[in-house]
Amino acid sequence: PDEKGFKANYRTVLDGLPIDQAMADRIVEEANGAFHLNMVMFQELEGNLIAAIGKVLFGFLTRRQRSGSTEAVPA
Repeated sequence: PDEKGFKANYRTVLDGLPIDQAMADRIVEEANGAFHLNMVMFQELEGNLIAAIGKVLFGFLTRRQRSGSTEAVPA
């Protein structure tokens, strides 16, 4: 319930961890790798979303009969 207090305590605990420079470098390297993978994943998802929207739009535009259309349907 106390977000500000939680954040302050979290930062204090992290600041108190016994981390040397080598460990800090490994943590940063791991975080950068994770951020890169997230960027790639979101780029793929965005591409798939755009492709899916394009397919739906193309299908809508090329359907012969749309609901509510006033055109006669051949029997």
